[in-house]
Amino acid sequence: MNSFLASLRLQKDDPDFLKSQYKALASQIPILYVLLIINVLAVAITHIGTAPVWLSLYVPIGLSVTCLLRLCWWEIHGRDEVTAERAMTLMRITVVAAAVLTCAFGAWAVALYQYGNAYQQGQIAYFLVVTGISSVFCLMHLPLAAALTTVITFGTMIVTFMFSGNPVFVATATSGAFLVVPFLRVINSYYQNFVRLVRLTEELQKKQAEAQELNLVNSRNALHDQLTGLANRRSFFLSLEERLRAGSDAPPVLGIIDLDGFKPVNDVFGHAAGDLVLKETARRFMALIGDDGVVARLGGDEFGIIFPDDLAVSTIADVAHALCSAVREPFEIPDGSVRVSGSCGIVQLASGDHTAEELYEKADFALYQVKSKHNGGVEFFSPEHETILSQRHMIELELQAGNFADELSLEYQPIIELKTGIVVGYEALARWDSARFGRISPAAFIPAAERTALIGRMTRVLLGQALDALSAMPSRLRLSFNLSARDICDHETAMTLLAMIHRSGVDARRIEFEITETALLSDFATADRVVSLFRAAGVTIALDDFGTGYSSLSHVHRLAFDKLKIDKSFVMNLDRDTRCLNITRSVANLCQNLGIASVAEGVESGEVAEGLRAMGVRLAQGYYFSRPLPLSAAIDYAIERDKFAMTQQPLYA
Repeated sequence: MNSFLASLRLQKDDPDFLKSQYKALASQIPILYVLLIINVLAVAITHIGTAPVWLSLYVPIGLSVTCLLRLCWWEIHGRDEVTAERAMTLMRITVVAAAVLTCAFGAWAVALYQYGNAYQQGQIAYFLVVTGISSVFCLMHLPLAAALTTVITFGTMIVTFMFSGNPVFVATATSGAFLVVPFLRVINSYYQNFVRLVRLTEELQKKQAEAQELNLVNSRNALHDQLTGLANRRSFFLSLEERLRAGSDAPPVLGIIDLDGFKPVNDVFGHAAGDLVLKETARRFMALIGDDGVVARLGGDEFGIIFPDDLAVSTIADVAHALCSAVREPFEIPDGSVRVSGSCGIVQLASGDHTAEELYEKADFALYQVKSKHNGGVEFFSPEHETILSQRHMIELELQAGNFADELSLEYQPIIELKTGIVVGYEALARWDSARFGRISPAAFIPAAERTALIGRMTRVLLGQALDALSAMPSRLRLSFNLSARDICDHETAMTLLAMIHRSGVDARRIEFEITETALLSDFATADRVVSLFRAAGVTIALDDFGTGYSSLSHVHRLAFDKLKIDKSFVMNLDRDTRCLNITRSVANLCQNLGIASVAEGVESGEVAEGLRAMGVRLAQGYYFSRPLPLSAAIDYAIERDKFAMTQQPLYA
C-alpha cells in the first residue's frame, strides 16, 4: 500500500526520471484518444433515434472534438524535449484532464443508459469497461491518472448497474467491484517495473559514460605522457609516420634533446624535484615550438621534436639552440633552484625515402656525437655521420653473423710506477681482427656489442684470454680488465666471471676490474652489489675515466674504489691547459687523502710524466712508455724495465 501511495506522487527530486516518465506517457496518450473517439462514436451511432439528439449527437461530437484536439497536441508536441519542470506541469495537466474527461464520459454513458433496449444498455456497460481498461493501460506511466480513471470508470459502472434492477447487470457490477483492486495492483506493479527499468537504464547509461570516459583516459594515456602532458613515444612515432605518408618532397625535420645533468637532480633532490624539471622543460619547449610542430617526451629525460614544416635551415638551427638555451635557465624547486643543460641531435634530409625508425636513429646518432664532446649544444646529422652509421651497421651484422669470438684477442699496455719506473701491471685491451673488414677499432665494436647484447659473451671470451695471460706473466704483475655497463649491472654475469677466475687458479688479487661511471649511472644499486661481490673475492676495483661523470665523488665515497684512473683528456693537455693541470692535481690529492692509488692515462711525454710524479700521481700509462703489446712482448718489456730500473732511478723512459 505504501509503495502504491508513493507511486501516485510525482518525483520532484528526480528530474531525469520525470523526463523519462513524461516521454513514455507521451507515446501512449495518442492511442488512448483514438480508442476513446472510436468508442464514443460507436455508442453515439447506435443511440441515434433512441436518445435525444443533444445526448446522442451533440455531446459525443463535443467529446470527440475535445479528444481530437488533445490528440493533435500530443502528436505535435509530445515528442518535444522538455525540462523536468515542464514535464511535471504537463503531467499534472494530464491528471486533471484524465479526471475531467473520465467524469464527462461517465456522466454521458449514465445519461444514455436510461434509453434504449437491453442490447444498447449492454453496449454502455461494454463502453465503460473498455474505456476503463484502455485508460488503465495507456496511463500506467502516470499512476495517479490511471488510478483516477479506473476508480471513476468502474465506480460509475458499478453504481449504475448495481441499482438497475436487472440481475445480469447487478452481477456485472458485482464482478466489476472485485476488479477495481486487481486493476489498481496491476497499475502499481507495472509502474514499479517501469521505475526499475528507468533506474536500470540510467545505471547502464552511467556505466557506459564511465566506460567511455575510461576509454578516453586510456586513449589519452596511450598517446600522452602522464607527467608532462606531452605526446609520448608512441604518439611521436605515429605523428612522424603520418607526416612521412603525406608525401612531401623532403622528410620532416626531427630533433632529439637529452638533458645533461638531470640524474644528479633526482639523486640529490629527489624524484619530485626531477618531475618539476621535466614538466617545466616541457612547458618551455612547447612555448618555443608552438602548435605547428610536435614536442614529445620519449622517455626519462629525452624529448623528441618534429619541427614545423615551413622553417628554413638557419631557422631550425636557431630554434634548436633556443631549446638548449631554455634548458640552461634555472629551474625552481622547493629546495631552491637547479641547473641542467641540453644536447640536441637533428636530422634534416633534403630528400629520400626514409622510415620513422631510420630518421630517429640518425637524430639519435647526431645526439650521441654531440654528447660525446661533453659540451652540449646542437649537432646536425651529416654525411660523415652517415658513413660512420653505415659502418656501425656492418659491424653489428658481422657480430651477429660471424664467428667473432675466434677473431678476438688482447694486447697489453704497461702500467708504470712513476717513482721506480718499473712495470707493476698491464691493462688488457681488446682487439678484433675481422677476416672481412680487418682490424676494427674497440671504439666501434665495443659499443656495437653492447647494443646487440653480445657484450657478455665477448667479456667471457676476453677474460678467459686474460686469465691465461696472467698465468704466463710473472706473479708480481697485475692485470686490469675493463667491464662494460651491462657486465657490471648483471648479477648473473658477475657470478660467471668469478667462477672463471676460480677455475683458472689465478690469484684474484692480481686482477683489477675497471668500470666507468656510465655503468654506475645506469643501475647503481645492482652495480653496488656486483662490486661488493668482486671485492669479497679479492678482486680490486678501479674507476675509469674519473672526472668526466656527474657524481664521481659520491660514487668514490659509497663504493670505496681501490684506484682512480685520471682520464687522458686531462693528462694529454696537462702542459697546455691550467684547468686540466688543476683537475689532475686535485684528483692526485684526493687519492692521497683517501689512501688509494691514482693512475694517469694518456702520458705522451717525459715532461708530463715528471709533472705527474711531482703531483703525487703514483702510476701512469701511455705511448710515452709503450704502446699496447702482444703477450710475449709485454712480458719481455716488463723484464727489461726491471733490469733497467735497478741501475737508474727514477726511470721514465
